[in-house]
Amino acid sequence: MVHWRANRLAAREISSLASLSGGTNGAGARPWSARTWLLLPALALAVMVFFAPHSLDVAISKPFFNGSSWPWYGVDLFSTVFHKGLKAVPIVIALGAIGFLVEAVFARRKGRAPYAARWFSNPEKRLLYLLAGMAASVLLVWWLKGTTGVSCPWDAKPFGGNRIIVDPSFSLFFRSGNCWPAGHAGTGFCLFSLYFMLRDEHPRAARFGFAFAMLMGILCGTTRLMQGAHFASHNIATMLIDWLVCAGIYAQMFARGTINKNIRAAFTSPMGLPAAIVLTALWWTFVFDIPLAKQLLERAGSDQLLFLFGTLAAFFFVGAALLTLMSALPKPLFRLMAALFALCGATGFTGAMLYGVIFTPDMVRNFIATDVREASQYLGVRTTAIFLFAAVPPLWAAWLAGRGAKGECAAGSRLARLGKSLKTGAKRTLGALVFLAMGVGIIFLNFQTFAGVMREDKTLRYQIAPVNVIYSGIRTLATDASPDAKRVRAVVDPTPVLATKSEKPTLFVVFVGETTRSANWQLSGYERATNPKLSTVKDLISFPRVAACGTSTDVSLPCMMNRIGRSDYDRKRILAEEALPDVLKRAGAEVLWIDNQSGCKGVCAGVPSRRPTADDKNCPDGVCYDAVFTSEIARAAADLKPGSTTVLFLHMYGSHGPAYFKGSPDERKVFRPECTAADLSSCPIEDIRNAYDNSVIETDSVLADAIGVLRKAAEEKGVNTGMLWVSDHGESLGENGLFLHGAPYMMAPDEQLVVPMVMWFSDAFAETYGVDRAALAERAKKDATHEHLYSTVLGLLNVESKTYRKAFDLTEGD
Repeated sequence: MVHWRANRLAAREISSLASLSGGTNGAGARPWSARTWLLLPALALAVMVFFAPHSLDVAISKPFFNGSSWPWYGVDLFSTVFHKGLKAVPIVIALGAIGFLVEAVFARRKGRAPYAARWFSNPEKRLLYLLAGMAASVLLVWWLKGTTGVSCPWDAKPFGGNRIIVDPSFSLFFRSGNCWPAGHAGTGFCLFSLYFMLRDEHPRAARFGFAFAMLMGILCGTTRLMQGAHFASHNIATMLIDWLVCAGIYAQMFARGTINKNIRAAFTSPMGLPAAIVLTALWWTFVFDIPLAKQLLERAGSDQLLFLFGTLAAFFFVGAALLTLMSALPKPLFRLMAALFALCGATGFTGAMLYGVIFTPDMVRNFIATDVREASQYLGVRTTAIFLFAAVPPLWAAWLAGRGAKGECAAGSRLARLGKSLKTGAKRTLGALVFLAMGVGIIFLNFQTFAGVMREDKTLRYQIAPVNVIYSGIRTLATDASPDAKRVRAVVDPTPVLATKSEKPTLFVVFVGETTRSANWQLSGYERATNPKLSTVKDLISFPRVAACGTSTDVSLPCMMNRIGRSDYDRKRILAEEALPDVLKRAGAEVLWIDNQSGCKGVCAGVPSRRPTADDKNCPDGVCYDAVFTSEIARAAADLKPGSTTVLFLHMYGSHGPAYFKGSPDERKVFRPECTAADLSSCPIEDIRNAYDNSVIETDSVLADAIGVLRKAAEEKGVNTGMLWVSDHGESLGENGLFLHGAPYMMAPDEQLVVPMVMWFSDAFAETYGVDRAALAERAKKDATHEHLYSTVLGLLNVESKTYRKAFDLTEGD
């Protein structure tokens, strides 16, 4: 449907393209537009292939399924007339064409004019085209049906079958399925060749031929849809394929001399502003909003198809209004803004399609905070291809919009030019208002359903592309400074005190884990052995379920290290105050932050910080595995001064995605095969799980080795040693179609919010600081939160501070 709307809207361009084609071309062919005939339909077909609307297909077909069968399948009218009977129509037309062709051949031999010469100047060629177009359309659809591996609705699981619904994939060999594109719809759509046969010499009859082909195709396709033989998208795909076949053969037979010129013109010739606006608005609606359409259909229910179509129509008109208003700007600025919307929309679309990402302000913040090392993990062939597919068409439309048009105000007096400019601006403003009124009017027609769905899930407003990325980006940049930005931070306690004095030095290590979720942590009940070392550590205290403060490092890390937790969350206050490392430093502890991640998010701004010291074993190519922290702890233990208190904050690489496989060296991997693709959705879930679990095992090994170093320092040197590790947030590994993290907190699943935590203390530390390990282990059986971290660390080290809250100190029990 997209290409046909675009066909009508681009009709005004045909005359300009005709001039590029040099008037009449080929064997009596009228001017034709490769952009309208070939480029736009091919683009629409690509959308249908790569982003097949499965949810919409199922919703459209459900009314015709009674829960156990397809009632329309047994109706004689459908089976005898609409299915078998209509197949006779193209057969009769083909036989008639063959008859006229044979008559023409014999007539030529006898030196007389063929009967068909009454209608065509070259009847043999026109009849051959008709037969070739019909035959090629039917054969190609037949071939694709057998090789694309798509099953029919009556075999699909939503309708009691045993086949999953898949996108079409292409092969040279026949496979099971035999349902994409729709064969019976081709009974009608192959008759597009009638339109092309007639268009040059009988334009009015050609229009009737086109209407007849459309009517036949829709009738045949709808019949089989109601019987459960095909989905709606299968019929649309057939329409696009048959159109492209018929148009391509026509160009070869009647306009061969202008094909190259017209194809170049399709990509490079100017596009009128109205056409560019409509095409761009259609792309925003039917491509960028595909993820939103799926969510709307899921929220509203499959019986609310009118609501879905109405909402998409409203978004189209609102998008057209916005673009029309933007077109009043100088053309270079309009193109720049349209290009910005295209890039933002493609970014949001790619993230949503591959990872289920919703571009809320928090997600934009994460996006901005991503460093080169992290960003490179998202780059892959499929990721890049999807982004380019989504971005290039609207960028192309923006580039060609209004180019080549003579300036409306180039001539005349200054007053006349001003008048023309005002008139043009008024027209565009009026057009924008009309589009806006139509969009708002459609929303009001469905207001109850629309308002209910939006209230039920407020994140839906952040899925209206491409304005969602623009809005979230502006909101983030305007109101939310980067946590790493230099700022004067408020001193929350100028005089904290280390209350415990010991002749022996103290070394306490705080590990900040990365992306480790409780669901894949053996000590939290996971069935796989992802904690083979920690599960054997004596006196280890494991907290299986800790509620994270956020679903991203950018949110969680500042929050968990601040006296203000989730219960009284205020990001501005959190970023404006000194964090836990600052308080420990003011109390007299030697504090060092070592970061193997993308930065401390401002938490370490007031204390010494650095990257890990690289070594050949743990840092191949300059990128370090977390095992490098073992030597860092050993060096810190060797450099301790008597009576000193040293606190190391070690920010781990952990299980950072999507390249989970990079979190562990090859020789230490346990589970195979691993997913090594940047786009996780292209990997089997089991392979993703293997890569993730291997990274968790690496974290387990690092923590166990760290405890080994701390235990040795305690036993050999009497050092008071202790360790606390907690993950910053969790991760989605494909559950409910979600990948990675960063989901809005209000709707985030447990996989992203529930993380594990472990603690270990040497006997010397427990004795010196009065830690009741048995009581703490008992408290660990209950849930905890990130909000406990701040006061618990202060309590463990006996730091007297006015920021300390006893209720959030885990060492104090409940």
